[in-house]
Amino acid sequence: MKRRVLSMILAASMVLALAACGGGNGNQNNQTPGSTSGSSSGSQQQTPNNGGDSTASPVAGKKVAYIMIMPSATIFQMWANSCQDLAKALGATCDVFFCDGDFNKWQDTIRTCAAGGYDGLLVSHGNQDGSYVFLKEITEQYPDLKITCFDTQFYADGEYQKIEGVTQMFQQDASLVTVLLDDMIKNFGEGVRLIKVWRGPNYNSPFDRREVGWQEYQNAGKIVTVGEVQPLQDTVDSANTVFAAYLQGVNRADVDGVVVYYDCYGQGVYNAIVENANFNGTNGAALPMGSVDIDPVDVTNMLTRPDIWTAAGTTDWTLNGEIGMRILMLEIAGEYDKIYDPASGKTGVDVVEVPGSAILASALKDTSTVENLGEIADETYGNLSYLSVADWMPADLIHK
Repeated sequence: MKRRVLSMILAASMVLALAACGGGNGNQNNQTPGSTSGSSSGSQQQTPNNGGDSTASPVAGKKVAYIMIMPSATIFQMWANSCQDLAKALGATCDVFFCDGDFNKWQDTIRTCAAGGYDGLLVSHGNQDGSYVFLKEITEQYPDLKITCFDTQFYADGEYQKIEGVTQMFQQDASLVTVLLDDMIKNFGEGVRLIKVWRGPNYNSPFDRREVGWQEYQNAGKIVTVGEVQPLQDTVDSANTVFAAYLQGVNRADVDGVVVYYDCYGQGVYNAIVENANFNGTNGAALPMGSVDIDPVDVTNMLTRPDIWTAAGTTDWTLNGEIGMRILMLEIAGEYDKIYDPASGKTGVDVVEVPGSAILASALKDTSTVENLGEIADETYGNLSYLSVADWMPADLIHK
């Protein structure tokens, strides 16, 4: 089948930017923890679809929740839907909570769910400065509660930490950049001359993790960095203003392409290119760009000008939700030894990373959307072999 964490000071700006750039058209369900309306996979206990007693679901009747710090967006709703589908198939119930970019609301929601008898929580995008201390306290206060984290670093006392029994899941951020670099190398050869658009180092964890891929290719001589641009704010407008000004001093003949570490910046970069006759194809060849992450605006821009926005590095957010929920279910079942990391090929791990895929503008169809990218992506996108499995939770459980 085909199918990032900020400091407390920076969380609000990045979150609001993503809300503005991500532009979700999914249904948002901001309910009170413990209620069964709206986002629950069912107020009645679901009967798992099992093949017999040997594969009976050990999580039947369990109550879990997906708690996202961000506002709802298309990719996050894809994640939520997948979580709920899997929970239902296993006879469990799953509630969904979006926290509007508010770290305090995220913490309050987790506290309320923990006190309300939830068996497991899949929590997403907690900030680097506060998540470790907060979640460690939660696990100590509620020792039977199982927690899986997505895009949440544990950092305290000047170093990264672990919380026993808590699995951390990430996108394999370095690969989200290298798949874009591979596409540029394919089109221009090794030594391709590139402009990098990001904020860092040490601005936020996902950017630093993505920079690892860039440095690897640069040190190997596969790419040449001819410029670096850093937006002043995490907004489309800031990226547009800063990159448009930067282009005024660039000779088109001296650069082959642009790689952007965040699609919100990418939308601003795209607009700056489109607005400049020396780079939009009016006077010579258009300047191609690729970006990390994807949302509906990105797909529209790629379809409109595939010669400019040529690729996006992303993962399948539907599969991501299932990967995260499978990890949580294995924690609840006490089967930590079956938690699988597709990046390393190892099981029994406490860190899981999902490899990135390149979505090429040249492969998009007129009917392509964020939800159906599996139709045109390669085998790394939505790959069922990335799933953690058990005899009671086979890879094809919700993919019959």
